[in-house]
Amino acid sequence: MNATLALIDRLAAALAFVCGLGLLLLTLLITWDIVARKAFGMSVQGTDELGGYVLALIGSLGMTHVLLRREFTRIDLALPYLPARLRQVLHVAAYVALAGTAVFFAYRAGLTLQETLLFDSVANSPLQTPLWIPQGLWVTGMALFAAAAVLHAARAVVLLVREPHRIEAEYGCASTQDEVDAFLSGADKAGSRAG
Repeated sequence: MNATLALIDRLAAALAFVCGLGLLLLTLLITWDIVARKAFGMSVQGTDELGGYVLALIGSLGMTHVLLRREFTRIDLALPYLPARLRQVLHVAAYVALAGTAVFFAYRAGLTLQETLLFDSVANSPLQTPLWIPQGLWVTGMALFAAAAVLHAARAVVLLVREPHRIEAEYGCASTQDEVDAFLSGADKAGSRAG
């Protein structure tokens, strides 16, 4: 299971890079559209449509990256004051609930793609984009997210039974110090590459 999670982690990091690149390209396209409208009186058609596709892809492809880094928002106001065993059970329950939600999202996304393929749907826009293209990428992102969530939920349940002392460190809420350490670690890596 750890090897599969490591593979998904590498894939998610690569997809996060692709998402960042897509966002950069979208920003350049929007900037060009604004300049072209003001300076030349013309507009690039479909910027808003492409922007919607890019943002949907960033959302679906980015969720796995966020999951693997424990960066989803979790409200933990009372959690530090609960007994350790109850905290461990709640952390695992959070991952199991997330896995169930991710599987539901992926399933519904797959049904949407099936319907699009059945009717050979295209966008109701000047670009007439075949909708299976953005939806296929969206479904891929949702499926990867669901797979990662299910694997982590299963791993968390196994740890709860076999090694409950590891739950807090691996599936608990990231503390402020954890976030600072991760940020400084990233800054150190960026500094060493620049130097």
